[in-house]
Amino acid sequence: MRSPIARRRMWRGPGVLLLAMAWVLILPAGSVRAQSFTLEEVMRFSFPNGLTVSDSGDRLAWLANEEGRRNVWGSEAPQWEPRLLTTYLDDDGQSLSGLAFVPGSSHLIYLRGSSENRAGELSNPTSDPAGVSRDLWLVAWNGGEPRRLAGAVSPHLSPVDRIVIWSAGGRCYRLDLAPVIDRGAAPEAEVLFAVRRSLNDPVFSPDGTRIAFSSARDGRSILGVYDIPSGTLSWLTNGVDSDFWPRWSRDGSRLAFIREPVEHPGFAVAVVEVGTAVTLELWRSPADGTGYYPGAIAGSYELMYGDGWLVFAGEWTGWNHLYALPDTGGQITDLTPGEGIVENAVLTPDGREVIVSANFTSIDHRQLGRIRLADGRTEWIVDGEEIAWEPVPFTTSTGADQLAFIRSDVCSPAGVWLQEDGRRPRRISALADDFPAAELVVPEQVIFTAADGWTIHGQLFVPRNLRRRQQAPAVIFMHGGSRRQMLLGWHNRGYYHTAYGFNQYLAANGYVVLSVNYRSGIGYGVDFREPDDYGWRGASEYQDIVAAARFLQEHPRVDPDRIGLWGGSYGGYLTALGLARDSDLFTAGVDLHGVHNWADQLAWWARGEISAPNEAMRDSIAAVAYRASPVADIAGWRSPVLIVHGDDDRNVPFEASIDLVRRLRRKGDVIFHELYFPDEAHGFLLHRNWLEVFRQATDFFDRYLKTGGDG
Repeated sequence: MRSPIARRRMWRGPGVLLLAMAWVLILPAGSVRAQSFTLEEVMRFSFPNGLTVSDSGDRLAWLANEEGRRNVWGSEAPQWEPRLLTTYLDDDGQSLSGLAFVPGSSHLIYLRGSSENRAGELSNPTSDPAGVSRDLWLVAWNGGEPRRLAGAVSPHLSPVDRIVIWSAGGRCYRLDLAPVIDRGAAPEAEVLFAVRRSLNDPVFSPDGTRIAFSSARDGRSILGVYDIPSGTLSWLTNGVDSDFWPRWSRDGSRLAFIREPVEHPGFAVAVVEVGTAVTLELWRSPADGTGYYPGAIAGSYELMYGDGWLVFAGEWTGWNHLYALPDTGGQITDLTPGEGIVENAVLTPDGREVIVSANFTSIDHRQLGRIRLADGRTEWIVDGEEIAWEPVPFTTSTGADQLAFIRSDVCSPAGVWLQEDGRRPRRISALADDFPAAELVVPEQVIFTAADGWTIHGQLFVPRNLRRRQQAPAVIFMHGGSRRQMLLGWHNRGYYHTAYGFNQYLAANGYVVLSVNYRSGIGYGVDFREPDDYGWRGASEYQDIVAAARFLQEHPRVDPDRIGLWGGSYGGYLTALGLARDSDLFTAGVDLHGVHNWADQLAWWARGEISAPNEAMRDSIAAVAYRASPVADIAGWRSPVLIVHGDDDRNVPFEASIDLVRRLRRKGDVIFHELYFPDEAHGFLLHRNWLEVFRQATDFFDRYLKTGGDG
């Protein structure tokens, strides 16, 4: 099958088009191509996510993306050997999510298919003329073909019955899986109940007889409960505030929830008695605007109801911490004091402890800690130069306490790990036999200072076999988001797991690589994440990229005249900004789906950002946004660029690249190459497209950084 690439072009002046289908590389005398493994080999990993456990605690399951083949995997006590539960054999870009065991059965449910774009279209990156769908599926633990249950839904399973519900258009749908599983009957969903306006976050009571939910309406949100046996609905809150995230107490008598009061800039934690609808606010965040609920980086957790404790996040210390509050009220306890953030958290089965993925003991890694709610006592389970996330604590049918999680380090990509009864954790998912773990570079943590005094962290990859006194070309990598943080190892997000692999490949090919955690990213506190003048407000984070270049210019193994840039999304924006503002400093760049004109981008997806009471103020804000954009400085752009984009991008419109190419064509003196993918999304869904991007990016850097080619 031919790769769905529309164009790869190089322009040199107006009206002159050169095809760049095969680039001949002429390496300078004495240069050594340091590659010790292939691109395919370093990208041959299986990225897991969606860890889940059966109600008995004897089975684990997870989703995995292995070179574009997305499948359900499982393992079973006591050996916990992994095995494949589905057999999707193609790199077709159809995502899997929502994996869960059906209680009281040997089956699992999952969703297959990607989300809709703004036009209501599903991702179809293979351009399949038959189209694609997004559906809920059922698969048996012991094998057999998966069965389609319903269309695109957000499923919620009963904790005690083989019942799944979902909400859509103010209706709650119910599907009884028992006849499907027991008799092979056709799945038949029914409307269980309906409300006016929205029905959000439905959640079963512990005994499975009631469903709590929130309903947003007319500038407020209220909580309701539907009683299944009686078929009655009652409203538990009914004020002008916004109440959401209902969470059941373990005995089902109360609901905890988050409230956003209309007069308060923060949030409140409250409980309501289900039988009487008596509501009590237990605690409010500070009223100075610092206590908002940190949804931007709260990861997989929101509000949790433990055994007599409510657990939630807050940032009024300047860091994203986790707090515990007695469900009868009282003082809150900071469970994670210090300089660090909590990225994932989950309660243990007994509700007395919480497991967190955080960066308190090593800020550029992720540790796992077990914290007792009663007194905050912490035991670090994974503590050191590793990256661990998505913890799933459980108890087996024999009473053994287990903890499953995902872990990686500098050389080993993500895998599923298991800690049994407090023993040393072990990896239970396989790593490809030919994966070049032993040949990878160990990146070094580096810290440098921007011109305005900001302290910036980065990860430095130096090729292993540079000759003595040899200076190599360098490449700066910038993550997207910008609410992200690159780590000292294989990343805990799939997009950056892939990017880390390419940085390793560049290092193996003789490039010094510096991955930069510029301001406005996570991991280093609220002040670092929320500078006043970043992005469209002034691009202050660009100073961090210039500082990274100055750092490299002083490094003894770097050729100071050969520094390139690459990044995707926000990183693509910074790549283009560097080439436009400082072509003397940055020799070449690879721009993946980058923002090029903030004024246009804000109008496309963040209209609220440029709201103002009058047209003059709106024009002023748009002018600031434009000046912070690469297109504002295009007159100074001279360095070659490779522009990469998928035309079904739901984050950065494809028009951003069209506009850039239009301006570069008019300018006429900039060499640029183009690589486009019809029907591909923002984070490329096809593995083969990632490989094509990285092949062409490597060839591009070889041409313009290693040889100084002029086209």
